[in-house]
Amino acid sequence: MKKYFSAGGLLILALIFWAGPAAAGDDLATDITRETIVGPGSVQVQTGKDILMSFGATVRIIPTSDTDWDFGMSKEPAVAGGYLFGGLGKNFFKDHVNEAGWVNNSYIRNETKIYFNAMPRDRKWSFYAALEFDDILDTGSVDARGGKSNDTSNFGLERLQGTFALPYNMRFHAGWDVWHVDAIEAASFVYGDDNPGFWLTGDYDTFSFNVGYFKLAENDFQTAPATLNNAADDDRSLYAGYVTWKPDKQNKLQFFYLFDRIRNIPANDLLASLSGGLFGIATGKTPSTDSHHVGGYWIGNYGGLELFFEGVYQFGQAEDTGFAQGDFDISAYALAADISYDFKASLGFMLKPHLGFIYTSGDDDPTDDNLEGYVGVETGPRFSKRWGGENTIIGDTNLVLGTILYSYLPSLYGNGTPIATGGLQNTAGMGTGRGDNPGLTLISAGLTYAPRRFIIYKTNANVFRWNEDFNVTNMVNPLLGTTKVDSGYVGTEWDNELTLALSRHSFIKGQAAFFFPGGGVKDVTEALGAKSDDTAMRLAMEFIWNF
Repeated sequence: MKKYFSAGGLLILALIFWAGPAAAGDDLATDITRETIVGPGSVQVQTGKDILMSFGATVRIIPTSDTDWDFGMSKEPAVAGGYLFGGLGKNFFKDHVNEAGWVNNSYIRNETKIYFNAMPRDRKWSFYAALEFDDILDTGSVDARGGKSNDTSNFGLERLQGTFALPYNMRFHAGWDVWHVDAIEAASFVYGDDNPGFWLTGDYDTFSFNVGYFKLAENDFQTAPATLNNAADDDRSLYAGYVTWKPDKQNKLQFFYLFDRIRNIPANDLLASLSGGLFGIATGKTPSTDSHHVGGYWIGNYGGLELFFEGVYQFGQAEDTGFAQGDFDISAYALAADISYDFKASLGFMLKPHLGFIYTSGDDDPTDDNLEGYVGVETGPRFSKRWGGENTIIGDTNLVLGTILYSYLPSLYGNGTPIATGGLQNTAGMGTGRGDNPGLTLISAGLTYAPRRFIIYKTNANVFRWNEDFNVTNMVNPLLGTTKVDSGYVGTEWDNELTLALSRHSFIKGQAAFFFPGGGVKDVTEALGAKSDDTAMRLAMEFIWNF
């Protein structure tokens, strides 16, 4: 694979050199802050030369309070001594990982980005970079430049993108920046992230395309010689692309294909990861998995009415798994739809209710050689404008619900063959992205209300259901064995966010999220060793400066 990619890279470089002046646009840029080939930043810098420059920043300070993230499990007498015979504290299921790290209870998160942009007036090339500090605030983290200690700093280059103009209105991109096939305006259950790579774009009136290669994990780069191995291609690489067609102002169709080549995620579940293989399921093998996603979505806008539909089919193979079945076939799918109507034309202000759903297939037979639980390359419904939000409980990692960061899918759970067919690369090896997961049904009803330009209230009630049965091992005492958890109603999350714009560049948000547990939460907490059903709650404020 690598030699083919190298040949492709040489071909692109040859095309760049051949392009020469033919790649330049006829009109010259005068305001870099209005250009789409660079990043954010509203402050234009006068250089006195042909190169335009700009900079900007986004600052978010977020005081947060989490209550009963584990639905009250830590308060049960059964976990007084902790989980795994005391190897894990009783707070384990209250802990969750977000962009800043592992957190629980109450904390203050800070996310600060500083943007730098440059390009010539003829747009032959462009440059964009973003420095970022994203951490929980205390004296140690700010003195250690963004880490809990001096050797854990996460301050650095969060985004980088360089581009070259090519003939036929194409552009070559390299670096790491947000690239997605269905985030924000669609369901966000296939792929969206800022993984490093190369991509090529082209724009032709009603038609455009975007194809890329992204490196999610590199086997040939380690921290010491002893950890390198002789394998030449044990990486995780993504080959992906999409075509967008806008036949008129009312309709948009986007079709995509992704090939997720996984060679670096062992076949194990979360319990095996936590116990070093002493408990849980682990085969000792790292499967060779080829996972493909093909699908598309449609958005139609007709006055105040907006319609949306998305479908995706996942297929492929997982070989050398270490399970008795040997090799597995991947066959899963996901569907989503949404309808909304904005009454602004008749009321004079935004009042936009919506109703939507997500359905992902689940695996219903642990004895066959099929993996039917849908997993995106990196699933992130939290980023969908329809049912998402950074203030969600289920999308900010909830180990009781079986979810990892950004995702609503219960991909930490399954029925016995924990083979990763996708999932967030940052948590690879934890038992996430399982192709035997039970699948999810989401029914989402919500409202966006903006009586003034500077006040926006958004609320969503998301009802969750697990589609298939799955197995859960007692985490207090794994020797007690595994319990089957039946499919059914999990619970309802009610998310609320109020935004007050103090100016064009400064905002305050208030957030309140509640997860009301259903029978699924009661069953899974009992199976984990501490039955409980308290309401989980997240309260937060955001103070934002953006320019």
